[in-house]
Amino acid sequence: MGYVVLLLSVFVPLFMFMFGMINDSNLLFTKASIKLLIWFSLFMIFLAKVKDENEKISRIRIKAICYAIYLLGIYYIVMLVRGVYNGNLEEADNSIAIVYMVFNVICLEFGVQKSRVDRLFKK
Repeated sequence: MGYVVLLLSVFVPLFMFMFGMINDSNLLFTKASIKLLIWFSLFMIFLAKVKDENEKISRIRIKAICYAIYLLGIYYIVMLVRGVYNGNLEEADNSIAIVYMVFNVICLEFGVQKSRVDRLFKK
């Protein structure tokens, strides 16, 4: 369900723009709504229990949070350096929480798939 909401939150605004439904008067509201939907869908993906939920998957979820924090730090430093180089420090603060949750979901999915492959080849 989280992936469906994520896809809708990415493609529906594109179609709204193509059909002229987004204009100057509702741009801020649309942008905030899109960010909120993306944030909500990423939380749905990250916090959803998987089919074979056990202690190992829980540890993978915790590792995913740690890796996402490391990646977030690297991303933030790169954006700060880029902002200083371009002379626009506001770049570093743009949608940082959404990027963090994306890193969380990517690290979680990688960890779960790696666990499945390891379990498959250990048999």
